[in-house]
Amino acid sequence: MGFDQMSGAHAQQSGGSVFLRGLATQAAVIKAMSLRELQQRFGRDNIGYLWVVAEPMMLASVITLLHAAVSKSGSGESSPFTFMLTGYSIYIIFRNSFNRAESSLHQSDNLFYHGMITPFDIVACKSLVETIGCVSALVVLQTVGIMLGVSELPFRPLYLMGAVSLFAWMAFAMSMIVAAYGYLYPLVGRLAHPFAYFALPVSGAFVSMSILPMWTHHFLSWNPMVSIFEMARYGQFKNASTKYFFIAYVVKINVVLTYWGLLEIRRIRTRIHVS
Repeated sequence: MGFDQMSGAHAQQSGGSVFLRGLATQAAVIKAMSLRELQQRFGRDNIGYLWVVAEPMMLASVITLLHAAVSKSGSGESSPFTFMLTGYSIYIIFRNSFNRAESSLHQSDNLFYHGMITPFDIVACKSLVETIGCVSALVVLQTVGIMLGVSELPFRPLYLMGAVSLFAWMAFAMSMIVAAYGYLYPLVGRLAHPFAYFALPVSGAFVSMSILPMWTHHFLSWNPMVSIFEMARYGQFKNASTKYFFIAYVVKINVVLTYWGLLEIRRIRTRIHVS
């Protein structure tokens, strides 16, 4: 091997090791920030960090029981309890992450004294905490439902996990966007909460495409949230169909949202003034 080839190989190894060290540092920062978020929000009193699961679990159980009580079934074939639980437990990943993102950078101004902490880390840790809490709540409530005989195990668990992952990804990407704009424009913060509520009826969380009129399918299929919830139901229920969700389309939307969010987060770093 010539000198130039050895130098090139050494440079590639050095570049790879630098990338891995940077990735490890990023992961360590986000982990530390997530623990700080838990401590700041829930403390160590009473059940402490378990509130991250108990909080969404209480909300999801109340909403699920209310909707299941007035609905024979969300899809005509599935358990009303499981149908509503799956929909709302996944939706609150977005609702909680999105709502908390609008003021996240203002609330964390003092943390930017530390050069290793960036706006990306702030948004990432909040989204991570919300995702873990909501998914844990779904698992606990589903387990209770199975024990009581009102729910059942997911028929295709990989599809259900894939749907949750896609929704968490979308929630994180949109949280980056609203965090960046919310830091500059207070009006964005005012609009974030209403948007999260108005998005719920058209998200597909509480209704399946299979029972909607045919003329609505064309319009709702453009909403990536609808595809994700249909994918989740395909993972949960044996008789669900694959014709109402489009994974490639959702991935493309998520990539665009993530790129937009990263650009705005990068731009906002130059506008943050540590006082």
